[in-house]
Amino acid sequence: MHLFFLNSTITQQAFKGDRKIHETLRYYRSLLSETTAVSDGYCRISGRKTKLYPAGRDNHILSGSGTFINFHHSFDSGLLLSKEVLVRIFFVPFGLMQLSDKVALIHSNNEEVTRLFIEQNCESNLQRLASGRANGILKSPFNNPSNALFEFIDNCLIKLKPILHQDLDDEVDHTRAPSLTLYHFSNFAANPEITIYSLSSDVFTFYAFCNRLKYRSAWIKFVKAHYKNSKYKNAVFDETDEVWRSKQDIAYDIYRIWHNEILARLLTGASILPQIVRWSFAHQFPFKIVEIYQTYIRKMEKRTLEKIKEIADFIVGHKEADYIEKCINRLNKEKSINGLRLFMLRLTEENYERDGQAPLINLQDYSEYLFPDGVNWREIRDVLLIAIYERLHALKLKIAAELIDDENEPITPN
Repeated sequence: MHLFFLNSTITQQAFKGDRKIHETLRYYRSLLSETTAVSDGYCRISGRKTKLYPAGRDNHILSGSGTFINFHHSFDSGLLLSKEVLVRIFFVPFGLMQLSDKVALIHSNNEEVTRLFIEQNCESNLQRLASGRANGILKSPFNNPSNALFEFIDNCLIKLKPILHQDLDDEVDHTRAPSLTLYHFSNFAANPEITIYSLSSDVFTFYAFCNRLKYRSAWIKFVKAHYKNSKYKNAVFDETDEVWRSKQDIAYDIYRIWHNEILARLLTGASILPQIVRWSFAHQFPFKIVEIYQTYIRKMEKRTLEKIKEIADFIVGHKEADYIEKCINRLNKEKSINGLRLFMLRLTEENYERDGQAPLINLQDYSEYLFPDGVNWREIRDVLLIAIYERLHALKLKIAAELIDDENEPITPN
């Protein structure tokens, strides 16, 4: 409770034993009886005209301190709120959870999503109280916001599927997807703080798409392979059984709380393309997932994706291992947009020499879709590599190419 209220009647160190309960009951009875109101006016939160009471850090989360009146307008003793608001704030801990050393609140622009988070926590807290196992507010099994947030999204996709309109085909409707905000805060002592994590409706759309029956198996395997924990430096992911192994098997309930690079990047907005490139080099991965990711999150033009797929078809269509290997190695080693441009022009020249009819890349493709002003050329390269790898896996063609990572170290497939 110290994470919520500073020196309140329920957390006051000077109050011993049952005095905390007696003082708390006396204070909230005074609110209900309206004997301690300081003025009549409009509640700062509800906007209703009523009797008002001061709210500081002792009875309101992350507000100014009543001791330092300069925190508030007109040097009031606190934010002036109605009794209805203050009573509700007292019960806030029932609907939230402790995430690591702070408190977590998940809010959404979709009321049903917010309600699910609150109701799940309230239900768990009441069950713990009824069984005598309650020793504080509900604690999340996770230590980081990204894992906790995506675990909650998994629950949403199961329990709110009809409400969220998650279709089963390849069509997506991001206009109905909710956005989520996770408030990670503490009101403790001299270190009150809050960090706000925002997950857009586009990321929700993408994550929901990846969890459709058609793609879920490949996506989950990809995500599971990117857990990491410094205490298990020698742990290896067994792709067949989809478990992590060190000296013995590591249960999912243990490694699911580890840091996950994919989930963390989705939450922070960092690109996951480099991880997909590395994974696609040795594993078959649905290119449709990449298309949805690039379209909804990275905002790539659909025409750009179509042209990249045509170029990948052209490269793999040679069916000559040496040629395909040469193209892959060239792409892997490209370090500038100029190098990638020269590579594309060379392919156009080869297509002209072979076909002599429709150009592989025309002027509009080149200037408006592949290399417009401000283009992220690395994304063009990475998506092209992923498309090539997907076609090679589908054709079961083995190419003796090397994947060069960011540290220029060659990686060989398993």
